[in-house]
Amino acid sequence: MSLFLKLRHQELVPGGKMLLTFLGRKKDDVLDGDLSHLFGLLAQALQSLFTEGIVEKGKLESFNLPIYGPSIDEVKTVITRNKLFCIDHIELFESNWDPYDDLEHDGMHISPHRGMNVAKCIRAVSEPLLASHFGEYILDKLFQRFAQIVERHLAKENAKYSVIVLSLNRRD
Repeated sequence: MSLFLKLRHQELVPGGKMLLTFLGRKKDDVLDGDLSHLFGLLAQALQSLFTEGIVEKGKLESFNLPIYGPSIDEVKTVITRNKLFCIDHIELFESNWDPYDDLEHDGMHISPHRGMNVAKCIRAVSEPLLASHFGEYILDKLFQRFAQIVERHLAKENAKYSVIVLSLNRRD
């Protein structure tokens, strides 16, 4: 994040503003968060394909998905140490895993295809990495399986992403 801030500082005029939105986490524990849980479900789908002989053990064990959701405190620390920007406002919001899910939880707009909706979103972000590591031939089956696992999870609880929205001012 430090390099990102340094490069944006060079691009902005003095006093310029920047608005960032990115996935984060509510808790301090890196492993106890929304992203680790969601991608744990993707790992379950990959594991099931290994069990069926579709994914090789070596490929499964060597796969690493480089994703990290910082806490608000971590973001503040990086920006404070960086000294290139002032924080105008920072806030953590929660967003349903399913982008079509009813935000008011009154049950009127809950999609019957929540698992598939979530799987499509995750596929959009992770497909290039998964395809280059495992091959494109597993993707359809992987995300069908992932959708089923997510659907079962969402039937038990309404899961949410933590999203950090950050407004910064460039220091002179």
